[in-house]
Amino acid sequence: MLGELEGIDRTKEAAERRLLELSTEMSESRTKAQAAATQLVVNEQRLEDHRARLRGRLRDVYKYGRTGYAEVLLGAGDFGEFVTRWHFVTAIVQADGRLVADYEADIEEHHILQAALQREQTQLAAITVQTVARRQEIVQQERSKRAMLSRLQRERAAYEQMVRELEEDSKELEVLILRAQTRSMPQPALARGLRALVWPARGAFTSGFGLRRHPIFGIRRMHTGVDIGAPRGAPVQAAAGGRVIYTGWFGGYGKIVIIDHGGGISTLYAHLSQILTQEGRSVRQGEIIGRVGSTGYSTGPHVHFEVRVNGRPIDPARR
Repeated sequence: MLGELEGIDRTKEAAERRLLELSTEMSESRTKAQAAATQLVVNEQRLEDHRARLRGRLRDVYKYGRTGYAEVLLGAGDFGEFVTRWHFVTAIVQADGRLVADYEADIEEHHILQAALQREQTQLAAITVQTVARRQEIVQQERSKRAMLSRLQRERAAYEQMVRELEEDSKELEVLILRAQTRSMPQPALARGLRALVWPARGAFTSGFGLRRHPIFGIRRMHTGVDIGAPRGAPVQAAAGGRVIYTGWFGGYGKIVIIDHGGGISTLYAHLSQILTQEGRSVRQGEIIGRVGSTGYSTGPHVHFEVRVNGRPIDPARR
C-alpha cells in the first residue's frame, strides 16, 4: 500500500521536475526566437536598402552601358588624367562588386535567420505540447493518490494493511537511527537537552502524539509525532544543531530528513516536498533543511515532526 503511494509521489515528483525543466527550456527558446526575429527585421531593412542601391546601379548600367567606362578612359587629355580616370573607374567597379557581395551575404544571412526562427518556433510548439502533457500527468497522479487515500478510509482490510506497514516503517526507523548513531561520529549532547529543541515550522498543530482511533473501523494506531499544518513549499527548519544521518524516501513518511543531536536524541521531519540538505552534513538550529509537502501517507501539506530518544519516539510536546 505505502509502496504504491510512494510510487505515485515519485512519478508526480519526476513530472514536476520535468515541468520546471520545460519552463526553463521554453524561456530560453523564446529568447532565441525573439533575438532571431529582431535580427531578421534588421536584415530585411538592410536587404531593402541594398535592393534600392542595386536597382539604381542597374539603371545606370542599362542607360550608359559598359562601354561608358572605356569612353571615360579614352576621353582623357593626357596620361595623368588617364590615371586619375582609371582610379575613378576602378573605384566604381569595386564599389559595385562590394554592393553585390554584401547583397548576397545578406540574402544568405536572411535564409539562416529564417531557419533559426522556424527552428525555435517548432521547438516552442514541442515544448508546449510536453508542458501540457506533464501538467495532465501531475493532475492524474494527484487524482490517483486521492482515490487511494479515500479507499484506505473506506475499506477496512486496506486500512489495516496500511496501519501494519506504518508500524513496520516506525520500527525500521528505530533500527536505522540506532545504526546511524553508532556508525557516525558522536555528537555533543544538547546543553539543555530536549528543551533546546524548537518547532520546525510555523503553523497550526493539526494532530498530536499518541493513539489515533479510526472513526468508522475503530482501529487504533500510534501516531509517533506531531503534525504542523503549513502551506506547501513553506520552509522546514532544524529543531536543533546536529548531523544529518538520513535523507530520502521512507515508506508512508514520504520524503524525510533525520538529524542526530547527540545524547541519543534525534529528530525526524516527514512528508517533505523538497529536501534541502544531505546526509553527513552538519546543520545549525534554525537552518532550512526542507520544504513542507504532502508526500507519503498524507492528505494535505504539513510537516510530521518526531523526536526520538535512542531510536524510540517520544511526545515532542513534553520537554
